[in-house]
Amino acid sequence: MNTDMSMVIPAIAPRRMAAVTEPEPVVAMCMFSDACLDQSLALRLRQPEVKQLFVRFVAVLMRERTDALEAIANLVEKQINALSSHPFTRRQVQRILGITNQKRLVWIQDGHLQQTGTILNNQRGQKFRVPVYYAERNGWLNQNPDMIEAWRDEDARILTYEDRSNAALSS
Repeated sequence: MNTDMSMVIPAIAPRRMAAVTEPEPVVAMCMFSDACLDQSLALRLRQPEVKQLFVRFVAVLMRERTDALEAIANLVEKQINALSSHPFTRRQVQRILGITNQKRLVWIQDGHLQQTGTILNNQRGQKFRVPVYYAERNGWLNQNPDMIEAWRDEDARILTYEDRSNAALSS
């Protein structure tokens, strides 16, 4: 199975111009939002954030003249691209994959989950690093629960084998 999950940024530019030239820009922006969600697994997992972003831009569209639409569309494209490639934190990964912190750590050791790096978090004046994970990879895993189930089965087989080995050694 191919698990190479290189970053896939939504191809927004062609739709952007359609949104700008549509007779009804608000409808076009809604269609644009849906197209972004359809194309990117990472954006689908961030649907509330994407919808909020588009709601803000629709509000701007309602206030602005047509000549500002291209500038607004450029800004939407920039923010959507940033959001689609923004990595997930460990808590988000645990929620998305339905796993515990302990299982996440085991899967990192096994090589099933790969960190993309860390981010610096500043909370109550204390700075600490938080591991982050590839957005598209976790989106793909969320859409392929059979892979997660296979990892769980593998973990269960390993535990059963270790239990048998330990029982044999203690007898």
